[in-house]
Amino acid sequence: MNNKGQVLVMFVIIIPILLIAITLIIDYSLLSIEKRKINNNVYDAVEYYLSSSENDDIDIKLNKLLEENLKNIKDKKIDITYIDEGIKISVSKKYKSLYKIMNEDINVTYTGNISNKQIIKG
Repeated sequence: MNNKGQVLVMFVIIIPILLIAITLIIDYSLLSIEKRKINNNVYDAVEYYLSSSENDDIDIKLNKLLEENLKNIKDKKIDITYIDEGIKISVSKKYKSLYKIMNEDINVTYTGNISNKQIIKG
């Protein structure tokens, strides 16, 4: 019995499925890395605001901090809002995947309260 034809057919069927799976894994990993980077930097900016004793030019310092730390992330929108006894920082970005499989919006918002030094996500 010659099984070379059967092996070739199985190989031709399995290779595209494996390539699609690998592409999805890489795309999702890049999305997760970018989301985590934005999340960590927004949290750090709120924490910096809450721990900062100086209120002079804090808006400029926060913008500079976020721009420097997120300089590799393009097309981002940074929104800093001062609310009663606190701050709300939002960063949003339209994620464009490498393989155009996962196009998703990344929205990260943290709110910090000065009175109890509490940071709330969302």
